[in-house]
Amino acid sequence: MPLRRMLILLIAAGGTLPAIAQEPDIVSAEIDWLHEMTKGGATGWVLFALAFVMVTIAVERLLRLRRHHIVPDAFLSSVLPAWSEGRFDDVLAVCRRTPSTISRMTAFLVEHRDAPSELLIQGASDIGNRELMDEQKKAYGLAVIAGLAPLLGLLGTIIGMIESFKLVEIYGDEGGATILAGSISKALITTALGLIIAIPSLGLYHLFRFRIQSMGKRLDEEAERLVSERLLKRRAD
Repeated sequence: MPLRRMLILLIAAGGTLPAIAQEPDIVSAEIDWLHEMTKGGATGWVLFALAFVMVTIAVERLLRLRRHHIVPDAFLSSVLPAWSEGRFDDVLAVCRRTPSTISRMTAFLVEHRDAPSELLIQGASDIGNRELMDEQKKAYGLAVIAGLAPLLGLLGTIIGMIESFKLVEIYGDEGGATILAGSISKALITTALGLIIAIPSLGLYHLFRFRIQSMGKRLDEEAERLVSERLLKRRAD
């Protein structure tokens, strides 16, 4: 049967033409990333140590930088009545029951309540700033790790690339692209690992820095409110 007549019959019968060319099968490579990460050599193990330090600092900061350690929510409301009425022993008792930065600032205000208001605010702010600076220094290790990890990863990659080309020099065309591709893939692992460590380290550092700054602002506001209440009490007397 002629080809033209066959096509007409297929179209009339509602048939479809067979696919002339089939799409080639797509080969997908599954990568065991955990296994690949262990191929980074000595530089990779240093990066794993940095990752452990990063997690340790992050967990400690998450536990420490809580509001009840710096400026508890209910502290000011529990202190203001006694502060306004001049019951300073009760204020100091509350400060001892709730140890925090704001409680130490309040204790300073109580102990030096007869000093000028400018000196009171300045002294209390100095106490708060010193403690917040210490808290920020403890998070500074995250910034150091964020800077070191990519550089160590790049160093590991450069070392791996040098080893890769050395293999090509030794084996020549016998190994071909297989040896070179495998070696380069192994060398790039350290760069990936360095970035995996650096990105969360930098993000956590700025997160903790933001939390410290926001708590410092609230400390100043509460200290100023206590001093203002004291000034109103003096004027009323």
